[in-house]
Amino acid sequence: MGEKGKRTLACFGINPSTASPAKLDGTTQSVKRIAEFNGFDGWLMLNIYPQRATLPDNIHKRKNTQAIIENEAIIHDLFEEMNIDTIWAAWGDLIEARKFFTPCLSNIYTKINHETLAWVRVQELTQKGHPRHPLYKPTESRFEGFDVEKYLS
Repeated sequence: MGEKGKRTLACFGINPSTASPAKLDGTTQSVKRIAEFNGFDGWLMLNIYPQRATLPDNIHKRKNTQAIIENEAIIHDLFEEMNIDTIWAAWGDLIEARKFFTPCLSNIYTKINHETLAWVRVQELTQKGHPRHPLYKPTESRFEGFDVEKYLS
């Protein structure tokens, strides 16, 4: 979900639960505001794992391999179609909610990784070392570089 622009930002999170293209939730409103502040006229909210639930605890306990494969293919195609060159890492500590979330992120990284992609984050990492979730971040939040390769190793 998002809006295509001349310069579109991709934001990776986990579980933007109540959002729809017609009605943004708090998380997607934050993504849109902060993206615009940082010079992007388009944005795209993507999930590391392809399931939304009102509560993160309701996400599958076991991974759905077919859904993961389809998610990776859709993400790859969107990156090509929308000429995305910047990715906002914004999953917060939710990445620890399921053991398969980090491998999903690693697979996505492998499928889309190329030298023209910049990974960014907002504010310092959480105490657990994860890039912060966008909810409640000020509009004036500046993007900082994020070393996703180091994070995944």
